[in-house]
Amino acid sequence: MDRQRARPCPPGGDPGGRRLPAALLLAVLVVVAVVTTSAPSAAATASNGTQTVGAVDATAPLSLLSQTGWVVPGQVFDLHLRASSTVPTSSLGLQISVYPCLSTISGFDQSLTGSGLGNPISSTSSAIPLRSLPVLTGGGVDLAMPVIVGDGASSAANAQDAFTIHLLAAGEQCQSFPAGVFPVRVELVDTSGSAVVGSFVTHLVTTAASTASQPLRVAVVLPVQLTLGASHSPSAAALLARPSSALATPSDAAVGAVTGTVDAIAGQQHSSVPVTLQVSGQTVGLLDTPAHQATITQLGQLAATPAEHQLTDAPFTPVDAAGLVDAGLGTELTLQVARGTEVVATATGRAAPTATNGLGVWITGDGVDASTVGALSALGYHEIVLPSSQLSSTPSDGSTTAPFVLTGARGPQVMAMASDDDLAARFTSDPGDPVLAAHQLAAELAQLYYERPNDISVRAVMAVAPTSWRDDPTFVSALLASLDGNPVVQAVTTAKLFALFPSPGTCRSGCRLVPTGTSTPPVAAIRAQRARVDGFSAAAVGQRTLAQQLGDVVLGGEAETLRSAQQSAVLANAGAAVDAQLGQVAVEGDQSVTLTARSGRIPITVVSNASYPMAADLVLSSDKLLFPNGQTVWSAPKTIRPHSNVYYVNVQSRASGLFRLDVTLRAPDGTLRLAAGELSVRSTSSSVVGVVLTAGAVAVLAVWWVRTSLRRRAARRAEEEEGDPDGGDGHDDAPSPVGAGTSDTPPATP
Repeated sequence: MDRQRARPCPPGGDPGGRRLPAALLLAVLVVVAVVTTSAPSAAATASNGTQTVGAVDATAPLSLLSQTGWVVPGQVFDLHLRASSTVPTSSLGLQISVYPCLSTISGFDQSLTGSGLGNPISSTSSAIPLRSLPVLTGGGVDLAMPVIVGDGASSAANAQDAFTIHLLAAGEQCQSFPAGVFPVRVELVDTSGSAVVGSFVTHLVTTAASTASQPLRVAVVLPVQLTLGASHSPSAAALLARPSSALATPSDAAVGAVTGTVDAIAGQQHSSVPVTLQVSGQTVGLLDTPAHQATITQLGQLAATPAEHQLTDAPFTPVDAAGLVDAGLGTELTLQVARGTEVVATATGRAAPTATNGLGVWITGDGVDASTVGALSALGYHEIVLPSSQLSSTPSDGSTTAPFVLTGARGPQVMAMASDDDLAARFTSDPGDPVLAAHQLAAELAQLYYERPNDISVRAVMAVAPTSWRDDPTFVSALLASLDGNPVVQAVTTAKLFALFPSPGTCRSGCRLVPTGTSTPPVAAIRAQRARVDGFSAAAVGQRTLAQQLGDVVLGGEAETLRSAQQSAVLANAGAAVDAQLGQVAVEGDQSVTLTARSGRIPITVVSNASYPMAADLVLSSDKLLFPNGQTVWSAPKTIRPHSNVYYVNVQSRASGLFRLDVTLRAPDGTLRLAAGELSVRSTSSSVVGVVLTAGAVAVLAVWWVRTSLRRRAARRAEEEEGDPDGGDGHDDAPSPVGAGTSDTPPATP
């Protein structure tokens, strides 16, 4: 059932402008009222859970500042109200209608919308003039209404009371009358025309419970968390100086809401009311500064009193465990829990979980499946709290719950308990009037009690704030005030609630988990950035804190309180933060190295501006060089120290010419490239094969030339001898006639 309460725009309401004149007029009337009336200018804090708080929507026509949590007939039901309207204060009045007490939870649900209330059993005959009521310090008015049963008079009522609530026995249907939950409609009207300017429905809780009765136990679970999105285009310098600058800085209002919530719980006024806190490690890390040391101290005080307050072993950021496990990111869930418990334990002094005592309880507003139950059990969680809507049925006692056994994949069993979805809806039912929402939650708890009052068996419920709820000190203060000393509802921690039941209950349908859709995280981006952070961690010698800071940004990108696009933006910034660290290391490239011999040494220069050493594998590759291993690819571990590092590597060229040498620095685990560059290598040495071939060619030519020369000489001598058969006496030496020439063809014989 949708428990969101819609507040219709009242007739005659003007949410627009023209409030300034009314505000000035109201201020003047306040001063006049303080001077002229004998009523106190500020109502004292009343008993029975009344607490004045003021962080409500000041623009709402009518809002609740505080109210009495419960009354015994004969006492006063006190409402502190704030009116904000363009209607002159002199024309504003209040009409009060009290309706019969409720007998069922469904009737309570209907009362929130103002439907099904029936006829009032007590109401104002005419509007109470707003200016006739005592004015509160800081604004607002005090409406005190004595509560009496029957027609008789009471000492609580007198002629000066603006209105007395009469609870008449006739027509009552609730079984515990006059104890019960009575809807009360409060309307702000324009008396000049009887138009309703604003209204709301709250509840009068009356009690006459016996001290021998079992109160309804309730475990209230509140988150202490800030959602951090991605910062917009962080500079490399900012990321280098502080990796957390990848995340947006929360607003002062958001930080104030968290610190105010912690103060409301740990403060002196209601510190005795037990509360279970889901403290985000990311939030604690953000607050662990001198400016917010008081809040860290208060969290430490809460952690030191586990009998009164419980700090769960929560993840670093709120995550959907089933979404991570089903996406194959179970290791990320492990890191979330480990980092979250570490940060909270370090800041607050809370004892860190061990393998012996385990991790306690996992509380979620999401669905889980058998695989997730198994993963949580393997992490050390012994108890799980999940919404009742995620189960086919739960062991119940009327409308309350009890622990039961939940079985995970591969057999592990954990104790589980279902939180109440209706109670969870109360946290966000009226964000504009958090005091009203808190008292509606408290009234519903009382209604659950009155369904089976004075029972000797333990009845319990769990009120877990939904994931969408943001810390609200006004809501928390009002809720704790209504639970402090409450005779029918007793607050306990989650651990104590489980301990109240000696044995688990059974479900008619086996307490089966209902298949539900889980959120899908950006799996590829998470894996990629986690691998890069792990690679940097392996390379950055002795820089555990820096590596953790980078890892925290990745964990922040897994928060289920972020939309998918916001998660991706955070993870992208996580990658930029790693790049900022790697940008400090560079391989000096654009250099040319000349080899004048077949073998030689090549210098590799790596420059580091980091303040810490880094371990890396130096990887060289070239298809024209042979390295010490006799291959064209070679690697060796190196330590990159700040400033300049020169490494000499023996190489052997396979050819002459100009070619490229690739240089890469990788993290020791091989997952991350730290830096890369290239060098130009020129080889001027000759190849042995070439020399041999050249020498052979010269030798062949020489032999051919010698042989050819000898043959020509022999041929010439032979020709000379044929031309001089008589021994060459010189008588026939006259030259031939010009143009006669010679011929190799012998003359013909006649």
